[in-house]
Amino acid sequence: MTSATETGTGTETTTVETTTGTPTEATTAPTTSTSTVPTDGSASGDATSSSSLSTTTDAETTTTTSTTDTTTTTGTTSTTDGETTSTSTTDGPPPVCGDGQVEGDEACDDGNDDNTDTCVEGCQNASCGDGFVGPGEACDDGNEVDADDCNNDCAPASCGDGAIQVGEACDDGNAIDTDACLSTCAAASCGDGFVHAGVETCDDGNADDTDACTTLCAPPSCQDGIESGAESDVDCGGPDCAPCELAEGCEQGSDCGSGSCDQNQCVVSASCKAIKQAQPNAANGLYTIDADGAGPGASFEVWCDMTTDGGGWALAIRFAPAQGTFDFYSPHWTTVTVVNEALKSPTDTLDGKFQAYNVLPGGEIRGCMQHPVTKAYACKSYALPGTTTLLDLFKNTPVGSDIAMKGLYFNEAQAEKVKWLTIQGRTLAEASIAPMYIATGINIDDDQSCYDARVRFGLVLNNENNINTLNDAAGFGAQSYYTSGCDVAPGVDAPWRTPSGFAAGPMIYNTAGHIWIR
Repeated sequence: MTSATETGTGTETTTVETTTGTPTEATTAPTTSTSTVPTDGSASGDATSSSSLSTTTDAETTTTTSTTDTTTTTGTTSTTDGETTSTSTTDGPPPVCGDGQVEGDEACDDGNDDNTDTCVEGCQNASCGDGFVGPGEACDDGNEVDADDCNNDCAPASCGDGAIQVGEACDDGNAIDTDACLSTCAAASCGDGFVHAGVETCDDGNADDTDACTTLCAPPSCQDGIESGAESDVDCGGPDCAPCELAEGCEQGSDCGSGSCDQNQCVVSASCKAIKQAQPNAANGLYTIDADGAGPGASFEVWCDMTTDGGGWALAIRFAPAQGTFDFYSPHWTTVTVVNEALKSPTDTLDGKFQAYNVLPGGEIRGCMQHPVTKAYACKSYALPGTTTLLDLFKNTPVGSDIAMKGLYFNEAQAEKVKWLTIQGRTLAEASIAPMYIATGINIDDDQSCYDARVRFGLVLNNENNINTLNDAAGFGAQSYYTSGCDVAPGVDAPWRTPSGFAAGPMIYNTAGHIWIR
């Protein structure tokens, strides 16, 4: 049988072990007994000594008693006949979270495992950031990241919370749509429909540059670098911007600096009138025009009068002040010949007939004559029955009288008719007769008698009340009667004539002059 007793107090434990048994082998001879006695006289020894007694006799068993001291922390263990009893002694049990008692390091202990109330796992007071959605919290993700779905104040991420989350370009925490961040948490931009204060002038939220607000978020401008407002091309054309250059876009002639728009593209000007319409402040001078636009005809230079009588007049014929060649029956009236084409200035003193006469269509004709004293030019202008070139006008208008239903006559008051004299410094008193018949027009000729008065463009006078026996003429290609007999062959100019001036019987007054078309 083995018996062990362990006794401990505080921090010390003493163990005594006793073994009693029968040896496996008998001893028949006397043996020597050895006894060891502690030096201090103690039978059991102290905590640091051991005592061993061994006795052997004949037919007796051997008993060994051993005592060993060990050290442990707490408790007493006793073992008897194979049974063990353990007892532990401390200052008190540790606190238990969940027992309903606030102990030790516990901040709270509500005795439950509900983490949605005011006391959460670990017996700590609920707080934002503990990872549990507690009272007053909409979320709690347990981190300090403000850019995720739950803010650091345990409120769900939302536009307007002042923190930028995924999907937001900005978040300034206000509902103002005129600053740099909209109430939708999108960055302010042109086209969002809100006027960014100090940055945009307007914002209509559309991509239409032809309305009052462009895609630049500003009103249309002739310097904005886009085709805006009523412009026909970028920063040109329309009623507000400068005319467009050649090959730029147009809707009508006035959109182009050339005054001509063909298939929505600015082309070389068709006329001086077209240029004037496109450029109201255009100056007098030489311009390149192309009368038939995209047609086969070549462009050419023409002198344009842009300032008098509304402007837009093209010089067609220039008459020398004396000894000119454009008499009534000159072939230049009805052929495509040109004269002194390179000398296009209206002030040149030589005759000139230009390409504008032959190919430039117009609806108005104007005759200008120089005053002999002041040297100033004054003019008479007329609307034509239709658009025509001057070549076609003089070639196709039958030469003759109103009685024969020939010639082209202008219907105007007598005071206006007489201006054909006053513009060249002449009066009715200088006529060869006291007139009763006064008429103005194109290709007028007395075909009722053998009198030789006629005019290509201007005024005729007669002392009868009709054209019969016509006497005087003033204007261009003017002739007066030479004799009363039929002594001048048909188609032959009478000796009393002037290319430009007043033929009053034998009195011939020459002056410089021009014919223009518009």
